Amino acid sequence: MGIFSFSWLRRSPPPVEQKASAAGAAISSCGVGQPAWTARDYAGFAEEAYRRNAVAFRCIKMIASGAAAAPWLLYDRAGSEIERHPLLDLLKRPAPMTAGAELFEAVYAYLLISGNSYIEAVGPDRRPPRELWTLRPDRMRVIVGGSGMPQGYEYEAYGYLHRWDADPLTGNGPICHIREFNPLDDWYGMSRVEPAAYGIDRHNAASAHNKALLDNGARPSGALIFEPVKVGDDARTAPEQILKNAERDLLDRHQGPGNAGRPLVFGGNVHWESMGITPRDMDFNVGKDDAARDICNAFGVPHLLVVPGSETYSNIRDAELQLWEKTILPLVDRVLDSLNMWLAPRFGDGLRLDIDKDEISALEPRRESKRKTTIELFEKGLIDHAEARAALQYGPKDMVRNPDASLVTALADVVQTVGIAPLANYMRSFGLVGEDVTDAEIVAAADAFVEGAEPSAEEEDAALALARDPAPDGGAANNGDLDDQPRE
Repeated sequence: MGIFSFSWLRRSPPPVEQKASAAGAAISSCGVGQPAWTARDYAGFAEEAYRRNAVAFRCIKMIASGAAAAPWLLYDRAGSEIERHPLLDLLKRPAPMTAGAELFEAVYAYLLISGNSYIEAVGPDRRPPRELWTLRPDRMRVIVGGSGMPQGYEYEAYGYLHRWDADPLTGNGPICHIREFNPLDDWYGMSRVEPAAYGIDRHNAASAHNKALLDNGARPSGALIFEPVKVGDDARTAPEQILKNAERDLLDRHQGPGNAGRPLVFGGNVHWESMGITPRDMDFNVGKDDAARDICNAFGVPHLLVVPGSETYSNIRDAELQLWEKTILPLVDRVLDSLNMWLAPRFGDGLRLDIDKDEISALEPRRESKRKTTIELFEKGLIDHAEARAALQYGPKDMVRNPDASLVTALADVVQTVGIAPLANYMRSFGLVGEDVTDAEIVAAADAFVEGAEPSAEEEDAALALARDPAPDGGAANNGDLDDQPRE
């Protein structure tokens, strides 16, 4: 028999329907009720990537602030937008002295740096919370549950320990744990700093090298050579103490940007020998740019938004669109899914949160492309006007195209030969007349439209009034008065 007993794997299944994951017990078998510890150093990630590396900081800041600034939308079960709701108020002002963009920027930044982000709901259990707070991920611990779901969370800081309980079957509770996918951990997400770590180390080392090069006069070191001194027949080198004193004086008098170009003064049999490596050979800028590209790739940020030198107005626009479509929107969708499962049900069934993509300026090229494609499909007759308006997220409307004044004139001219039906159908299709108007009213409206291109409501009313009260001689109504009326 082995050291570990696996008898729990061979127990008979319960007679009722099993709703928990079959692998959940295996995941939790070695620590039910105990915190699951992470081996990653969050403090190191935050220090090296966010505080010390300009490229990683820029990537994290760009993603987090962009995602947090996206406007919220709320829909009911039928898909209708709700413009005012307590949930929207909570997201805009989640806590005292805390704006919604501030809180969610921290949520996204924690998720990028740590791979995990935690939101605390303050208020009655399973009821609408009064406040939302974000918690530092390095202080949080997942309490392992028996079915593969967390049964609680622990927060420890400055000797203070607090625990929140969670439903062991669903994981639902006052803490929302949002995490990135991690192929090697069952409880914690993987930080995006991990795949970027080598690039960050290379970039930091290159920056340190260039800083040291600047401190040494922006050029490589040389050699201070003490020639042997002949004493009789013997050649004696300088004593060790003389060499140390010369090195100290050289550093004090000639190191640093303030001493750059200062002449060297030696006494005795001493000369300066410059090294054969030039500053160009020692330049690490190329290596820094390569490391910066690796960092940008790990975070999913187009490098030309961070690394200067290759950007233009057109490719910056394309790069911003790529940043949103490939990186920010998928990250926002992950957070939205968590909020729709954890927060929205507390305010009522059927509520769904989303963001207003039409208010995001970086996505304008996508909207332009969609509008162009939809209009082309409509003009080719592949979709009707209702489908086109639906595709462009417009409400139903009878008139989509502008009516043709020349065609209206032609149809009016043949009324005596072919009848009123063609003109009436054309006018109705564009909403120029209603369904219950007379033939005389249709002709009058057609004349008014031709004269004014697009008659105003006042012009249409005047034309219809004249059509109902024709001239005494039985001729057509005089429309001359319409020309004297103001047009919109």
